[in-house]
Amino acid sequence: MIESYLMGSIGQLLERARQLRQIVQGPYRREYDGLRQICLTRLDATQVALQRLAEETIVDTVLQTPRRVREFKRLAEQLEVVESVGVFALSRVSQDDDFLNRLITDICREIKYPLIPPVVSRISQDYFHIYQDFNLLCLPLMESRFLLHLPDIYHELCHPFHQKQSADLPMLEGYHATYKRCLFEAARHFRDAGAAADRLPNSESKLYQLQLWRTCWIKFWMQELFCDLFGVLTTGPAFAWSHYHLCVKRGGDPYETPLTSTSTHPADDARMRAVLMMLAMAGFEAERNRIETAWQEFNKVMGYRPTAEYRQAYPDTLLSEIVGATKQSVEGMGMVTAKPDSQTRIAGILNAAWQEFWRVPGDYQAWEAAQFDTLRTSVGIS
Repeated sequence: MIESYLMGSIGQLLERARQLRQIVQGPYRREYDGLRQICLTRLDATQVALQRLAEETIVDTVLQTPRRVREFKRLAEQLEVVESVGVFALSRVSQDDDFLNRLITDICREIKYPLIPPVVSRISQDYFHIYQDFNLLCLPLMESRFLLHLPDIYHELCHPFHQKQSADLPMLEGYHATYKRCLFEAARHFRDAGAAADRLPNSESKLYQLQLWRTCWIKFWMQELFCDLFGVLTTGPAFAWSHYHLCVKRGGDPYETPLTSTSTHPADDARMRAVLMMLAMAGFEAERNRIETAWQEFNKVMGYRPTAEYRQAYPDTLLSEIVGATKQSVEGMGMVTAKPDSQTRIAGILNAAWQEFWRVPGDYQAWEAAQFDTLRTSVGIS
């Protein structure tokens, strides 16, 4: 009976792949070509594998059927990913998506981004994130009509630098060498801290925490901080204000530190400390001070305070080294970075938005609406 089931279900998956291909082959602007090609390549590979599975000669069901079921499950999952990510994004394309894709093309050109720009889609059910395998940047539905969170696009643009296929690109060699050096420095720091803790009585729990934080830094936190710092370098103060905005709206305790299991993102305060260090290093001293004051006031009003564990997990020495290394590696790629007296057109708009917001918060919305109309027209979307 299971082979009869496979015969029918494989046929259904083949038909599903065929109809997905039809969606991908629809009329789209050139900005979507990269995503379309990725989807078609994956659909082609899945169809070939399904057809091979359908045409396989069955000699011994005891040996072959379990393997065939496992292969069927793998291909079904593979097809589901293409459908739910890439093809779904294409099926939802609208004029707002067109605007965001024109915008990110301009952003990448302005900062001399060294990779193919990602396709942008407003399919995120949470916040900004990127599917690196699809080179697909996902934003929440309404972010095509507001400016204050858009600096986080620059953070997401850094994540593709960390893909395996980007590791050996000549233009990213210096960046990757610097990143690896920072990983080794984080590992060394917590190794030394562990050696010191091991000499103390009842050190088991502290040793566990130090190992946990070491793992978090190497697997998750380092990349997130590099992407934050890339965002600061390419947009300036607007990125720091965007982080402040997100933390006030959606964040929890900015000093929260994992004690029993890994976390994928550093504590919000640690991220802000690194961002403020970078602003000072890039020459935005006055704006850095203003953002720091706003951040401290927010923490005081909410009663947030750092713990001893927080200070141990995010030492100033390590953050400072990461900030300096990131600045050197990004500038070493020849990218255009933000300076107090020189910003790219779009970064200038994003910084002007935050300046206007703080100048007259109550009147900001009218200014933003007019600015957005101008911005859409400038990229050819009316």
